Amino acid sequence: MPTQQPVQNSRAHRWAYTCGMSVKRGYHRLKAFESRVAERAAMAGMPAGKLLVRGSFLIAQLVLLGAFLFVSVWLFVLMCTFVALAAVPIIQDSDTPDIDDLNNPVHRTSWPEQYDKWGSLK
Repeated sequence: MPTQQPVQNSRAHRWAYTCGMSVKRGYHRLKAFESRVAERAAMAGMPAGKLLVRGSFLIAQLVLLGAFLFVSVWLFVLMCTFVALAAVPIIQDSDTPDIDDLNNPVHRTSWPEQYDKWGSLK
């Protein structure tokens, strides 16, 4: 008989288990609340009470899911924008002349390969 793998008992695994159980408990509470409201609607004599209650809960869940996805997409776009802006090269200082700025007095020291040994443009 093969031996079992030892159970992971790190802090991260305990947190993951606790969070998962909390979500599961919340889901079961929501389903129990939904069932109670549906039963009350049926007992009150609402026509198609259970169907209306379950449909409204489903629509509410879909709206929450849509809002979560909407916010997630915009956060993703924001992060991509930050990364793209970080990748854009910073504008050069005005102290360093561009290779085409021949009338700048420090052009010769900034771009010495453009000049011969007598200081004239090549």
